[in-house]
Amino acid sequence: MKLYRKILNILKLISTVIMLICILGIVTIMLSELIVRNLINTSFRWSTELCGFLFMWMSFMGLITLIDENRMINLDMIYVRVSDKLRNVFWIVIRISMIFLGIIMVVSYKDMYPILATSRFSTMQKLTKAWHYLPCAIAGVYFVLVSLYEILNRVINKDHKGGD
Repeated sequence: MKLYRKILNILKLISTVIMLICILGIVTIMLSELIVRNLINTSFRWSTELCGFLFMWMSFMGLITLIDENRMINLDMIYVRVSDKLRNVFWIVIRISMIFLGIIMVVSYKDMYPILATSRFSTMQKLTKAWHYLPCAIAGVYFVLVSLYEILNRVINKDHKGGD
């Protein structure tokens, strides 16, 4: 389990670095776009599409961090008012739902790949849209891995406390 956790931590670190690079890229592109527009009254044609591309990567890489640190929005007002048994049921349902969501994200990407691999951005012709949607599949794989880890960890450690 320690090796499994170490692998998850490495994946989270990589996704966090990618997310930070994307944020830096978006800020840099927007600032340069503002400066160029105000100084020479022109615009970069590619900036909107590239910012959208970076935003997609930033969002899904950030989701990996949120999932790993258990910082997703929960229904806390319901969660704290129920018994430990029901809290455990919620915990299991959420983890199983995350596994299915992750599988759906990966399968959707796989099924859409033939279309995405031939579709290109109008201003970034060398980049196919398969790269644009890849972070969705990556996050889906992580959802499955982290949910399985949490379930296995709970079963192995016999940790049946209510809640997360």
